[in-house]
Amino acid sequence: MITIPKPIPGRRCPRPKLASTIVLLREMDGEQQILMGKRSARHDFMPSVYVFPGGRVDPCDTYAPALDKPNARTREILEAAMTPARAQACVLAAVRETFEETSLILGEKSAPPRSINDASWKSFHAKGYLPCLANIELFGRAITPPHRDKRFDTWFFLARLAGEAARRPIKNSPELVDTGWFNFEQLALLKTHKATDMMIEQLKIYLDYDTPPPDVFFSHAPRGRFEFTRFPK
Repeated sequence: MITIPKPIPGRRCPRPKLASTIVLLREMDGEQQILMGKRSARHDFMPSVYVFPGGRVDPCDTYAPALDKPNARTREILEAAMTPARAQACVLAAVRETFEETSLILGEKSAPPRSINDASWKSFHAKGYLPCLANIELFGRAITPPHRDKRFDTWFFLARLAGEAARRPIKNSPELVDTGWFNFEQLALLKTHKATDMMIEQLKIYLDYDTPPPDVFFSHAPRGRFEFTRFPK
């Protein structure tokens, strides 16, 4: 069970920041594999544990170009919580963070876009790619409990990779080390946060759907106690 810190008298609960995390899934030699990496020990948020690529949605994600739009289901769920522009930025953030942390490109070859004043997106575009969003699925949402020093409203995405995209190179970064592809048995042996374990179980449930539902798993603690519901209700 994930514990909820007790409130500190006189201290306001920080507002959660919008964030994106993405599960990269591929099938190799007849088994499903997921891309994960270990967070650097210098991090003050979840150090030295294995995580999916992801991070905070940045202002640059709002105007980063893409080859297409998020699919209708993903848009409808996200837009129940934010504006359409913010919803697309949320998906784009998952693409950018994946590239920053693992060097894996989620996109297709395309002519160079207009100049964008962000180092990560410039580096992404310099590879000759633009993001593809339509096939990125949404399977969960989790808000960090109150009274923690850092809080995030994190949306969990899934990209199923096949063919050449599943074999693109990956490498370590200052954010993630020991980055690699792990099957579900190997995942169980990694040091992970309880929140990550929870979302891996939700991922397994989602992967069993023939048709994804119009809502996603939602973990939050609005009254100081965890509630596991669906979003949107």
